[in-house]
Amino acid sequence: MTDRRQFIHALAALAAPAALVPRAVQAQSAPPVKQLTLVVPFPAGGATDAVARLLAEHALRGAYAENVVVENRAGAGGRIGVEYVKQRPADGATLLYTPAFPIAIFPHIYRRLPYDAMADFVPVAASAKGMLGLAVGPAVPATVTKLADFVAWCKANPSKSNFGTGSGSGQHFAGVTFAHAAGFDLRLVPYKGGAPAVVDLLGGHISSTVSPLPEIMPHAAEGKLRILAVTGRQRSRFLPQEPTMVELGYPDIVFQDWSGVLAPAKTTPELVARANAAISTYVRSDKGVEALAKVGTEADAQNVPEFAATVKASWERYREIVKATGFTADD
Repeated sequence: MTDRRQFIHALAALAAPAALVPRAVQAQSAPPVKQLTLVVPFPAGGATDAVARLLAEHALRGAYAENVVVENRAGAGGRIGVEYVKQRPADGATLLYTPAFPIAIFPHIYRRLPYDAMADFVPVAASAKGMLGLAVGPAVPATVTKLADFVAWCKANPSKSNFGTGSGSGQHFAGVTFAHAAGFDLRLVPYKGGAPAVVDLLGGHISSTVSPLPEIMPHAAEGKLRILAVTGRQRSRFLPQEPTMVELGYPDIVFQDWSGVLAPAKTTPELVARANAAISTYVRSDKGVEALAKVGTEADAQNVPEFAATVKASWERYREIVKATGFTADD
């Protein structure tokens, strides 16, 4: 009887999901995937792409896959890359790295979307969370150094009152809700990604941008841009001198969304758990925290159920925000 019980317990241990297997054992076993493609649905050079490459090289390579390739499939504001991952086999060989908005916002603004954000993907792992910054460039007079100055300038120059970012993104809705709260019109100039918007901001082609901090901090440090406010509930530890929108009298302008990895639906729990363990271990490590900090991003590790709850909560929050603005995107 004792031998039989031991045999049953041994079988149960072998069948345990990867999340329950000690990391030391996981580390000693071969990676479950030979070649992983980590799809970024935006152009190279932006904040999302930078973090994806950190995860590919330092988290997923070796622990999850023998080799990892980052593939930028930009277009349609991120929809092309997201749909591509949806259509891939659920064998763990293709994962999506994305900020929140293609999953949490697009379902509420497009009448026709080529994927179901809640049904076609399984959340794998969070990696980072980052607030946004409102920055102005050379198209705005150098005397505009505070958010109140920018509001006054936009009201006095309505034809120049604009901001560039991805249409339907969290950045988009942060800008729109801020302008509505401040009582002026801030016209959206849509871009395919954050990097091209910042290039045009530096060139004086647009007046401002609402962007992830990693995309604007280096230029602000060189004096080429001025960051007037950030969208966290508290000040960013990377920019402690810059006030939050909340401090400046806009209590509802809090945008600090997740970025993370998702897999095609029906990817096995074992593969999901293995990828989560690889990413979370790196994100929690001193090396990971330091690397993410260098690009202005806060590390954010969550287990699979926690990240799934985060994704669902963001989907519900943006449903209300979109409803309040009345915005719909062109198909």
